[in-house]
Amino acid sequence: MLATLNPAKLRNEHLTRPALVYVRQSTLMQVRDNTASTTRQYQLAKRAQDLGWSEPLVVVIDQDQGRSGASSIGRDGFEYLIAEVGLGRAGAVLCLEASRLHGKELYSIVF
Repeated sequence: MLATLNPAKLRNEHLTRPALVYVRQSTLMQVRDNTASTTRQYQLAKRAQDLGWSEPLVVVIDQDQGRSGASSIGRDGFEYLIAEVGLGRAGAVLCLEASRLHGKELYSIVF
């Protein structure tokens, strides 16, 4: 379940930068019908706190609900996420799937 989770690798430099929780379902139908998945994604904010992030440093990005991942156009949350990661301002990204988001300075937690 937690293939890339290794809390021993968490360093203070991770915990002092925001933990970004990316919540998204591709279609409005999924948002409406798959409420368990949405709930599970929102619970990742609590998981970040359990791993050591303070509540003010846990940022939930959920404005892309019901938007396809086929393109980044119109996905402001994804663009914000990528910008924060690219600028080195993210300590971690928590999401159900993040196959394209990996980097040495980023602690990625994929569920």
